[in-house]
Amino acid sequence: MLAALRKLRWLRRMPGPRLTGLGCGLLAVLLMLLAGTLDRLLPGGHSPSAYGIAFLVASAGCALWVRPTELTAAPVAMPIAFFIGLVPVGDGGTPADRLVDLVTALALDALWLYAGTLLAVLTVSARKVVLLASRAARRASDEGGAAADSHRPAAPASATPEAPAAPAAAAPGSGRPGPAAHP
Repeated sequence: MLAALRKLRWLRRMPGPRLTGLGCGLLAVLLMLLAGTLDRLLPGGHSPSAYGIAFLVASAGCALWVRPTELTAAPVAMPIAFFIGLVPVGDGGTPADRLVDLVTALALDALWLYAGTLLAVLTVSARKVVLLASRAARRASDEGGAAADSHRPAAPASATPEAPAAPAAAAPGSGRPGPAAHP
C-alpha cells in the first residue's frame, strides 16, 4: 500500500489547473488533430481504438487542468475536438467523399465520443464536489474560530462607571428636546 502511494508522488509535482476555457478547447483540438494525423499514418488506415484511447487521455487531461472557475469548458470542448480531430482521418478525394468519411467515422466511433465526454463530465463533477467541500470546510473553520472568540468571558467593567449622556438642549418655546435655536 505504501509503495503504491509513493508511486503516485508524481501527481503532486504536476502543475495545478491553469487552463482557461479557451486554452482547454485549443489543447483538446490540437491533441485530437495530432491523434487523427497519427491515426491516418498507421498501417491499415483508421483505427477506432487508437483514436478513442487518445480521446480518453485528452478528455481526462483537459478536465484535470482547466481552471476551477471554468470547469464547464472541458465537457463542451471535447466533442468539438473529437469531430475536428477526425478531419485528417478521411481519405482524400472530393469534398463529398471526405464528408461521407467524416460522418461514417463519427457513427462508428460514437461509443468513444460518449465515453470521453462522460469521462470529462465525471472528472469535472468530482473536482467541483471537492472544491465545494473544501470551501465549506474552510468556511466552517472560519466560523468556528469566530464562534470561539464570542464565547470568551467579557473583560471586567472599568472601575469608573460612565456618566449617562446629557440630553440635547431644548429649543426655546418648542417644548421638545433638540438643538438650540440659532438667532
